[in-house]
Amino acid sequence: MGGSMRKFSKRMGLFAGAAAAAFVSTLITPTSASAAPDAWQCTPGAFCVYTGDNGTGSVCAWTGDDPDWTSGSSACSWARGTRVQSAFNNGLSGSPVAAYTATSFNGTRAFCLVKGRRINLSGVGTYLRSHTWKC
Repeated sequence: MGGSMRKFSKRMGLFAGAAAAAFVSTLITPTSASAAPDAWQCTPGAFCVYTGDNGTGSVCAWTGDDPDWTSGSSACSWARGTRVQSAFNNGLSGSPVAAYTATSFNGTRAFCLVKGRRINLSGVGTYLRSHTWKC
């Protein structure tokens, strides 16, 4: 019985060692500090624009008209030097949103986006500067 007990003890020791090693490896495995946000995240009632395709990247959001995205209380921090790649009208009313390439709703109207609609802007995106909740 002494021999079989030693084999059992040796197996249990090996099992315990393997389990401990597996546990320690889960403690030291690197993970990202924070998960990437889900695509198309946009507060209900808002119009959102994104630096990446398919509602990814940095986002700016508004619940009302904004004649100048680069100044004022609702400034979009990246709008001056980064193109919009995608947009989402997550408004609560049935109002569409029109976005423009210049301030004060001037320049080219890039799109008119109906409620609930998402869009990817073609190519390398578009520099946008203002929007209004009417087309």
